[in-house]
Amino acid sequence: MLLQNFRDATGGVLDGFFELITKLGEASIITILVAAFYWCIDKREGIYLMLTLYYNRVINGFLKITACVYRPWIRDARILPVEGAIADATGYSFPSGHSANATAFFAGLTVKKGRNIIIKIALIVLVLLIGFSRNYLGVHTPQDVIVSIVVAVVLLIAFKFLLDRVDKHPNLDWIVLISGIALCVLLILYAALKSYPVDYNAAGEMIVDPAKMSVDSFKNAGMGLGFIIGWFLERRLIKFSVEGKWYVRVIRFAICIGVYFLLKDLAVPFIPQLISGGVGKAVEQFVLILYISAGAPLIIKLINPLEKKIFKTA
Repeated sequence: MLLQNFRDATGGVLDGFFELITKLGEASIITILVAAFYWCIDKREGIYLMLTLYYNRVINGFLKITACVYRPWIRDARILPVEGAIADATGYSFPSGHSANATAFFAGLTVKKGRNIIIKIALIVLVLLIGFSRNYLGVHTPQDVIVSIVVAVVLLIAFKFLLDRVDKHPNLDWIVLISGIALCVLLILYAALKSYPVDYNAAGEMIVDPAKMSVDSFKNAGMGLGFIIGWFLERRLIKFSVEGKWYVRVIRFAICIGVYFLLKDLAVPFIPQLISGGVGKAVEQFVLILYISAGAPLIIKLINPLEKKIFKTA
């Protein structure tokens, strides 16, 4: 209510700013950023960021459909969220997906040793701004944001330890693969079989459609499966390298992201015609994230000799 009163008193002067800030936590934007990092900047750090990002979404999926918490304006009619933010604020409120995405990526970038302290501070401030934007816009409670950030930080710590162990004991990747697949399959089964609250507003409309929440969890599981299988395939078979001059990396990114959008806009939309419901949505996300984690690295490895020939790089 404090933020609601502030928005009312200022005529929403900061609405546009926080609507812009909150977009930096959207899954679509974070996915492109983490892909660029993985393909062109630092492969090892990219793996760490993707592992945290996509399994954070899996955990987020478990929490959302377990708590089944409605959005702030549903729980209290005095809350009037900023209209432009409502479109992306669907389903349950707890915990915040935007805050989870932002913490996994931007806070994840602060973990690497040697990174400039000013950059690290700026990244932390950005995470807090994105989290606060969800409160300011009226689409999440502080609890939604705080719990989401805490869960993401715990995963950042746990997965750093996990990848360090895999570096020292390479065959542990089998255990990581099987565990990751099992967790995603468990989310799919849980989302499909659990019961959901069914409540209606004054207009007789369902407040949150259980079928949609189940589908959202399927999508999160598809992301997790796409990453963990792609990571294993790249690690065992592809073994690409991000090395190259900066302009070579830019061209490489342009090629890979171009293929990504072709896949996303032209090929993936046919999947629901072949596989309906939540499973189809899970397959969509699986294909896209598998491309990011293994498909694009394969392209990079295949064009690497051509890069060396054209640009005469070592």
